[in-house]
Amino acid sequence: MFGINVDSVYQTVQALANKEQRGYITPQEFNLFANQAQMDIFEQYIYDLGAHTSQGEDMHTMGDAINILYGKLEPWLTLNATVVNGTDLPSDSRNGKIFANINGIRRTLRKMPKDEIRNLRGSNWHRAGFDEAVYFEDGHNRIQVWSGTGQLTGGVTCESITGAPGLVFWGYVIVNEVPMYNPNASSNFEIHSNDQPDLVHKILKLAGISTEDEGLYSLAQNEDSENTQQENKY
Repeated sequence: MFGINVDSVYQTVQALANKEQRGYITPQEFNLFANQAQMDIFEQYIYDLGAHTSQGEDMHTMGDAINILYGKLEPWLTLNATVVNGTDLPSDSRNGKIFANINGIRRTLRKMPKDEIRNLRGSNWHRAGFDEAVYFEDGHNRIQVWSGTGQLTGGVTCESITGAPGLVFWGYVIVNEVPMYNPNASSNFEIHSNDQPDLVHKILKLAGISTEDEGLYSLAQNEDSENTQQENKY
């Protein structure tokens, strides 16, 4: 499930910050830290996916960790974006694995240095045993895909991550000099609901760093560790 209620996170952050009289985080500070925390988590999705898939596993043999990451990126992920002419990657996006349809089978392509591909292509002996398709980067958002039979210009697709979560905002009205939540002036987090505890901990850490409050930062670290231990039990 996507989307996390911004007020739920705000109230949790304030409760934990006040747990040991660590002070009050203003709405303006919360909104700043909330957006940074959401983007940190989103960028971590992308980094972790790249790390898990660096060996070029086929989509059908991926483990649970990778499937979870793909699920969390689903609103921004296109698995089969077209690589125009086999060379032009989608613009305004971050691109992941490259695929090609070879003899009716979708293959994950391996990236190789341009010189190495050229050497393989230039050797009759190596070219005869060159039974896979590989690619090299050919400038910004451009690639070239080659096999033993020549350059592939069709049937090439890629993973494409476009956009990012929108801005988060805890909106409020002032009542008796106290900010009160206004849902009509607020926008919620867009990342996966399972990451709400991580959001809370990251916001507390950012608040601790901003105020140079080592106690608040340590509190966030401890809460984070307890949450990780609970997750590892299951």
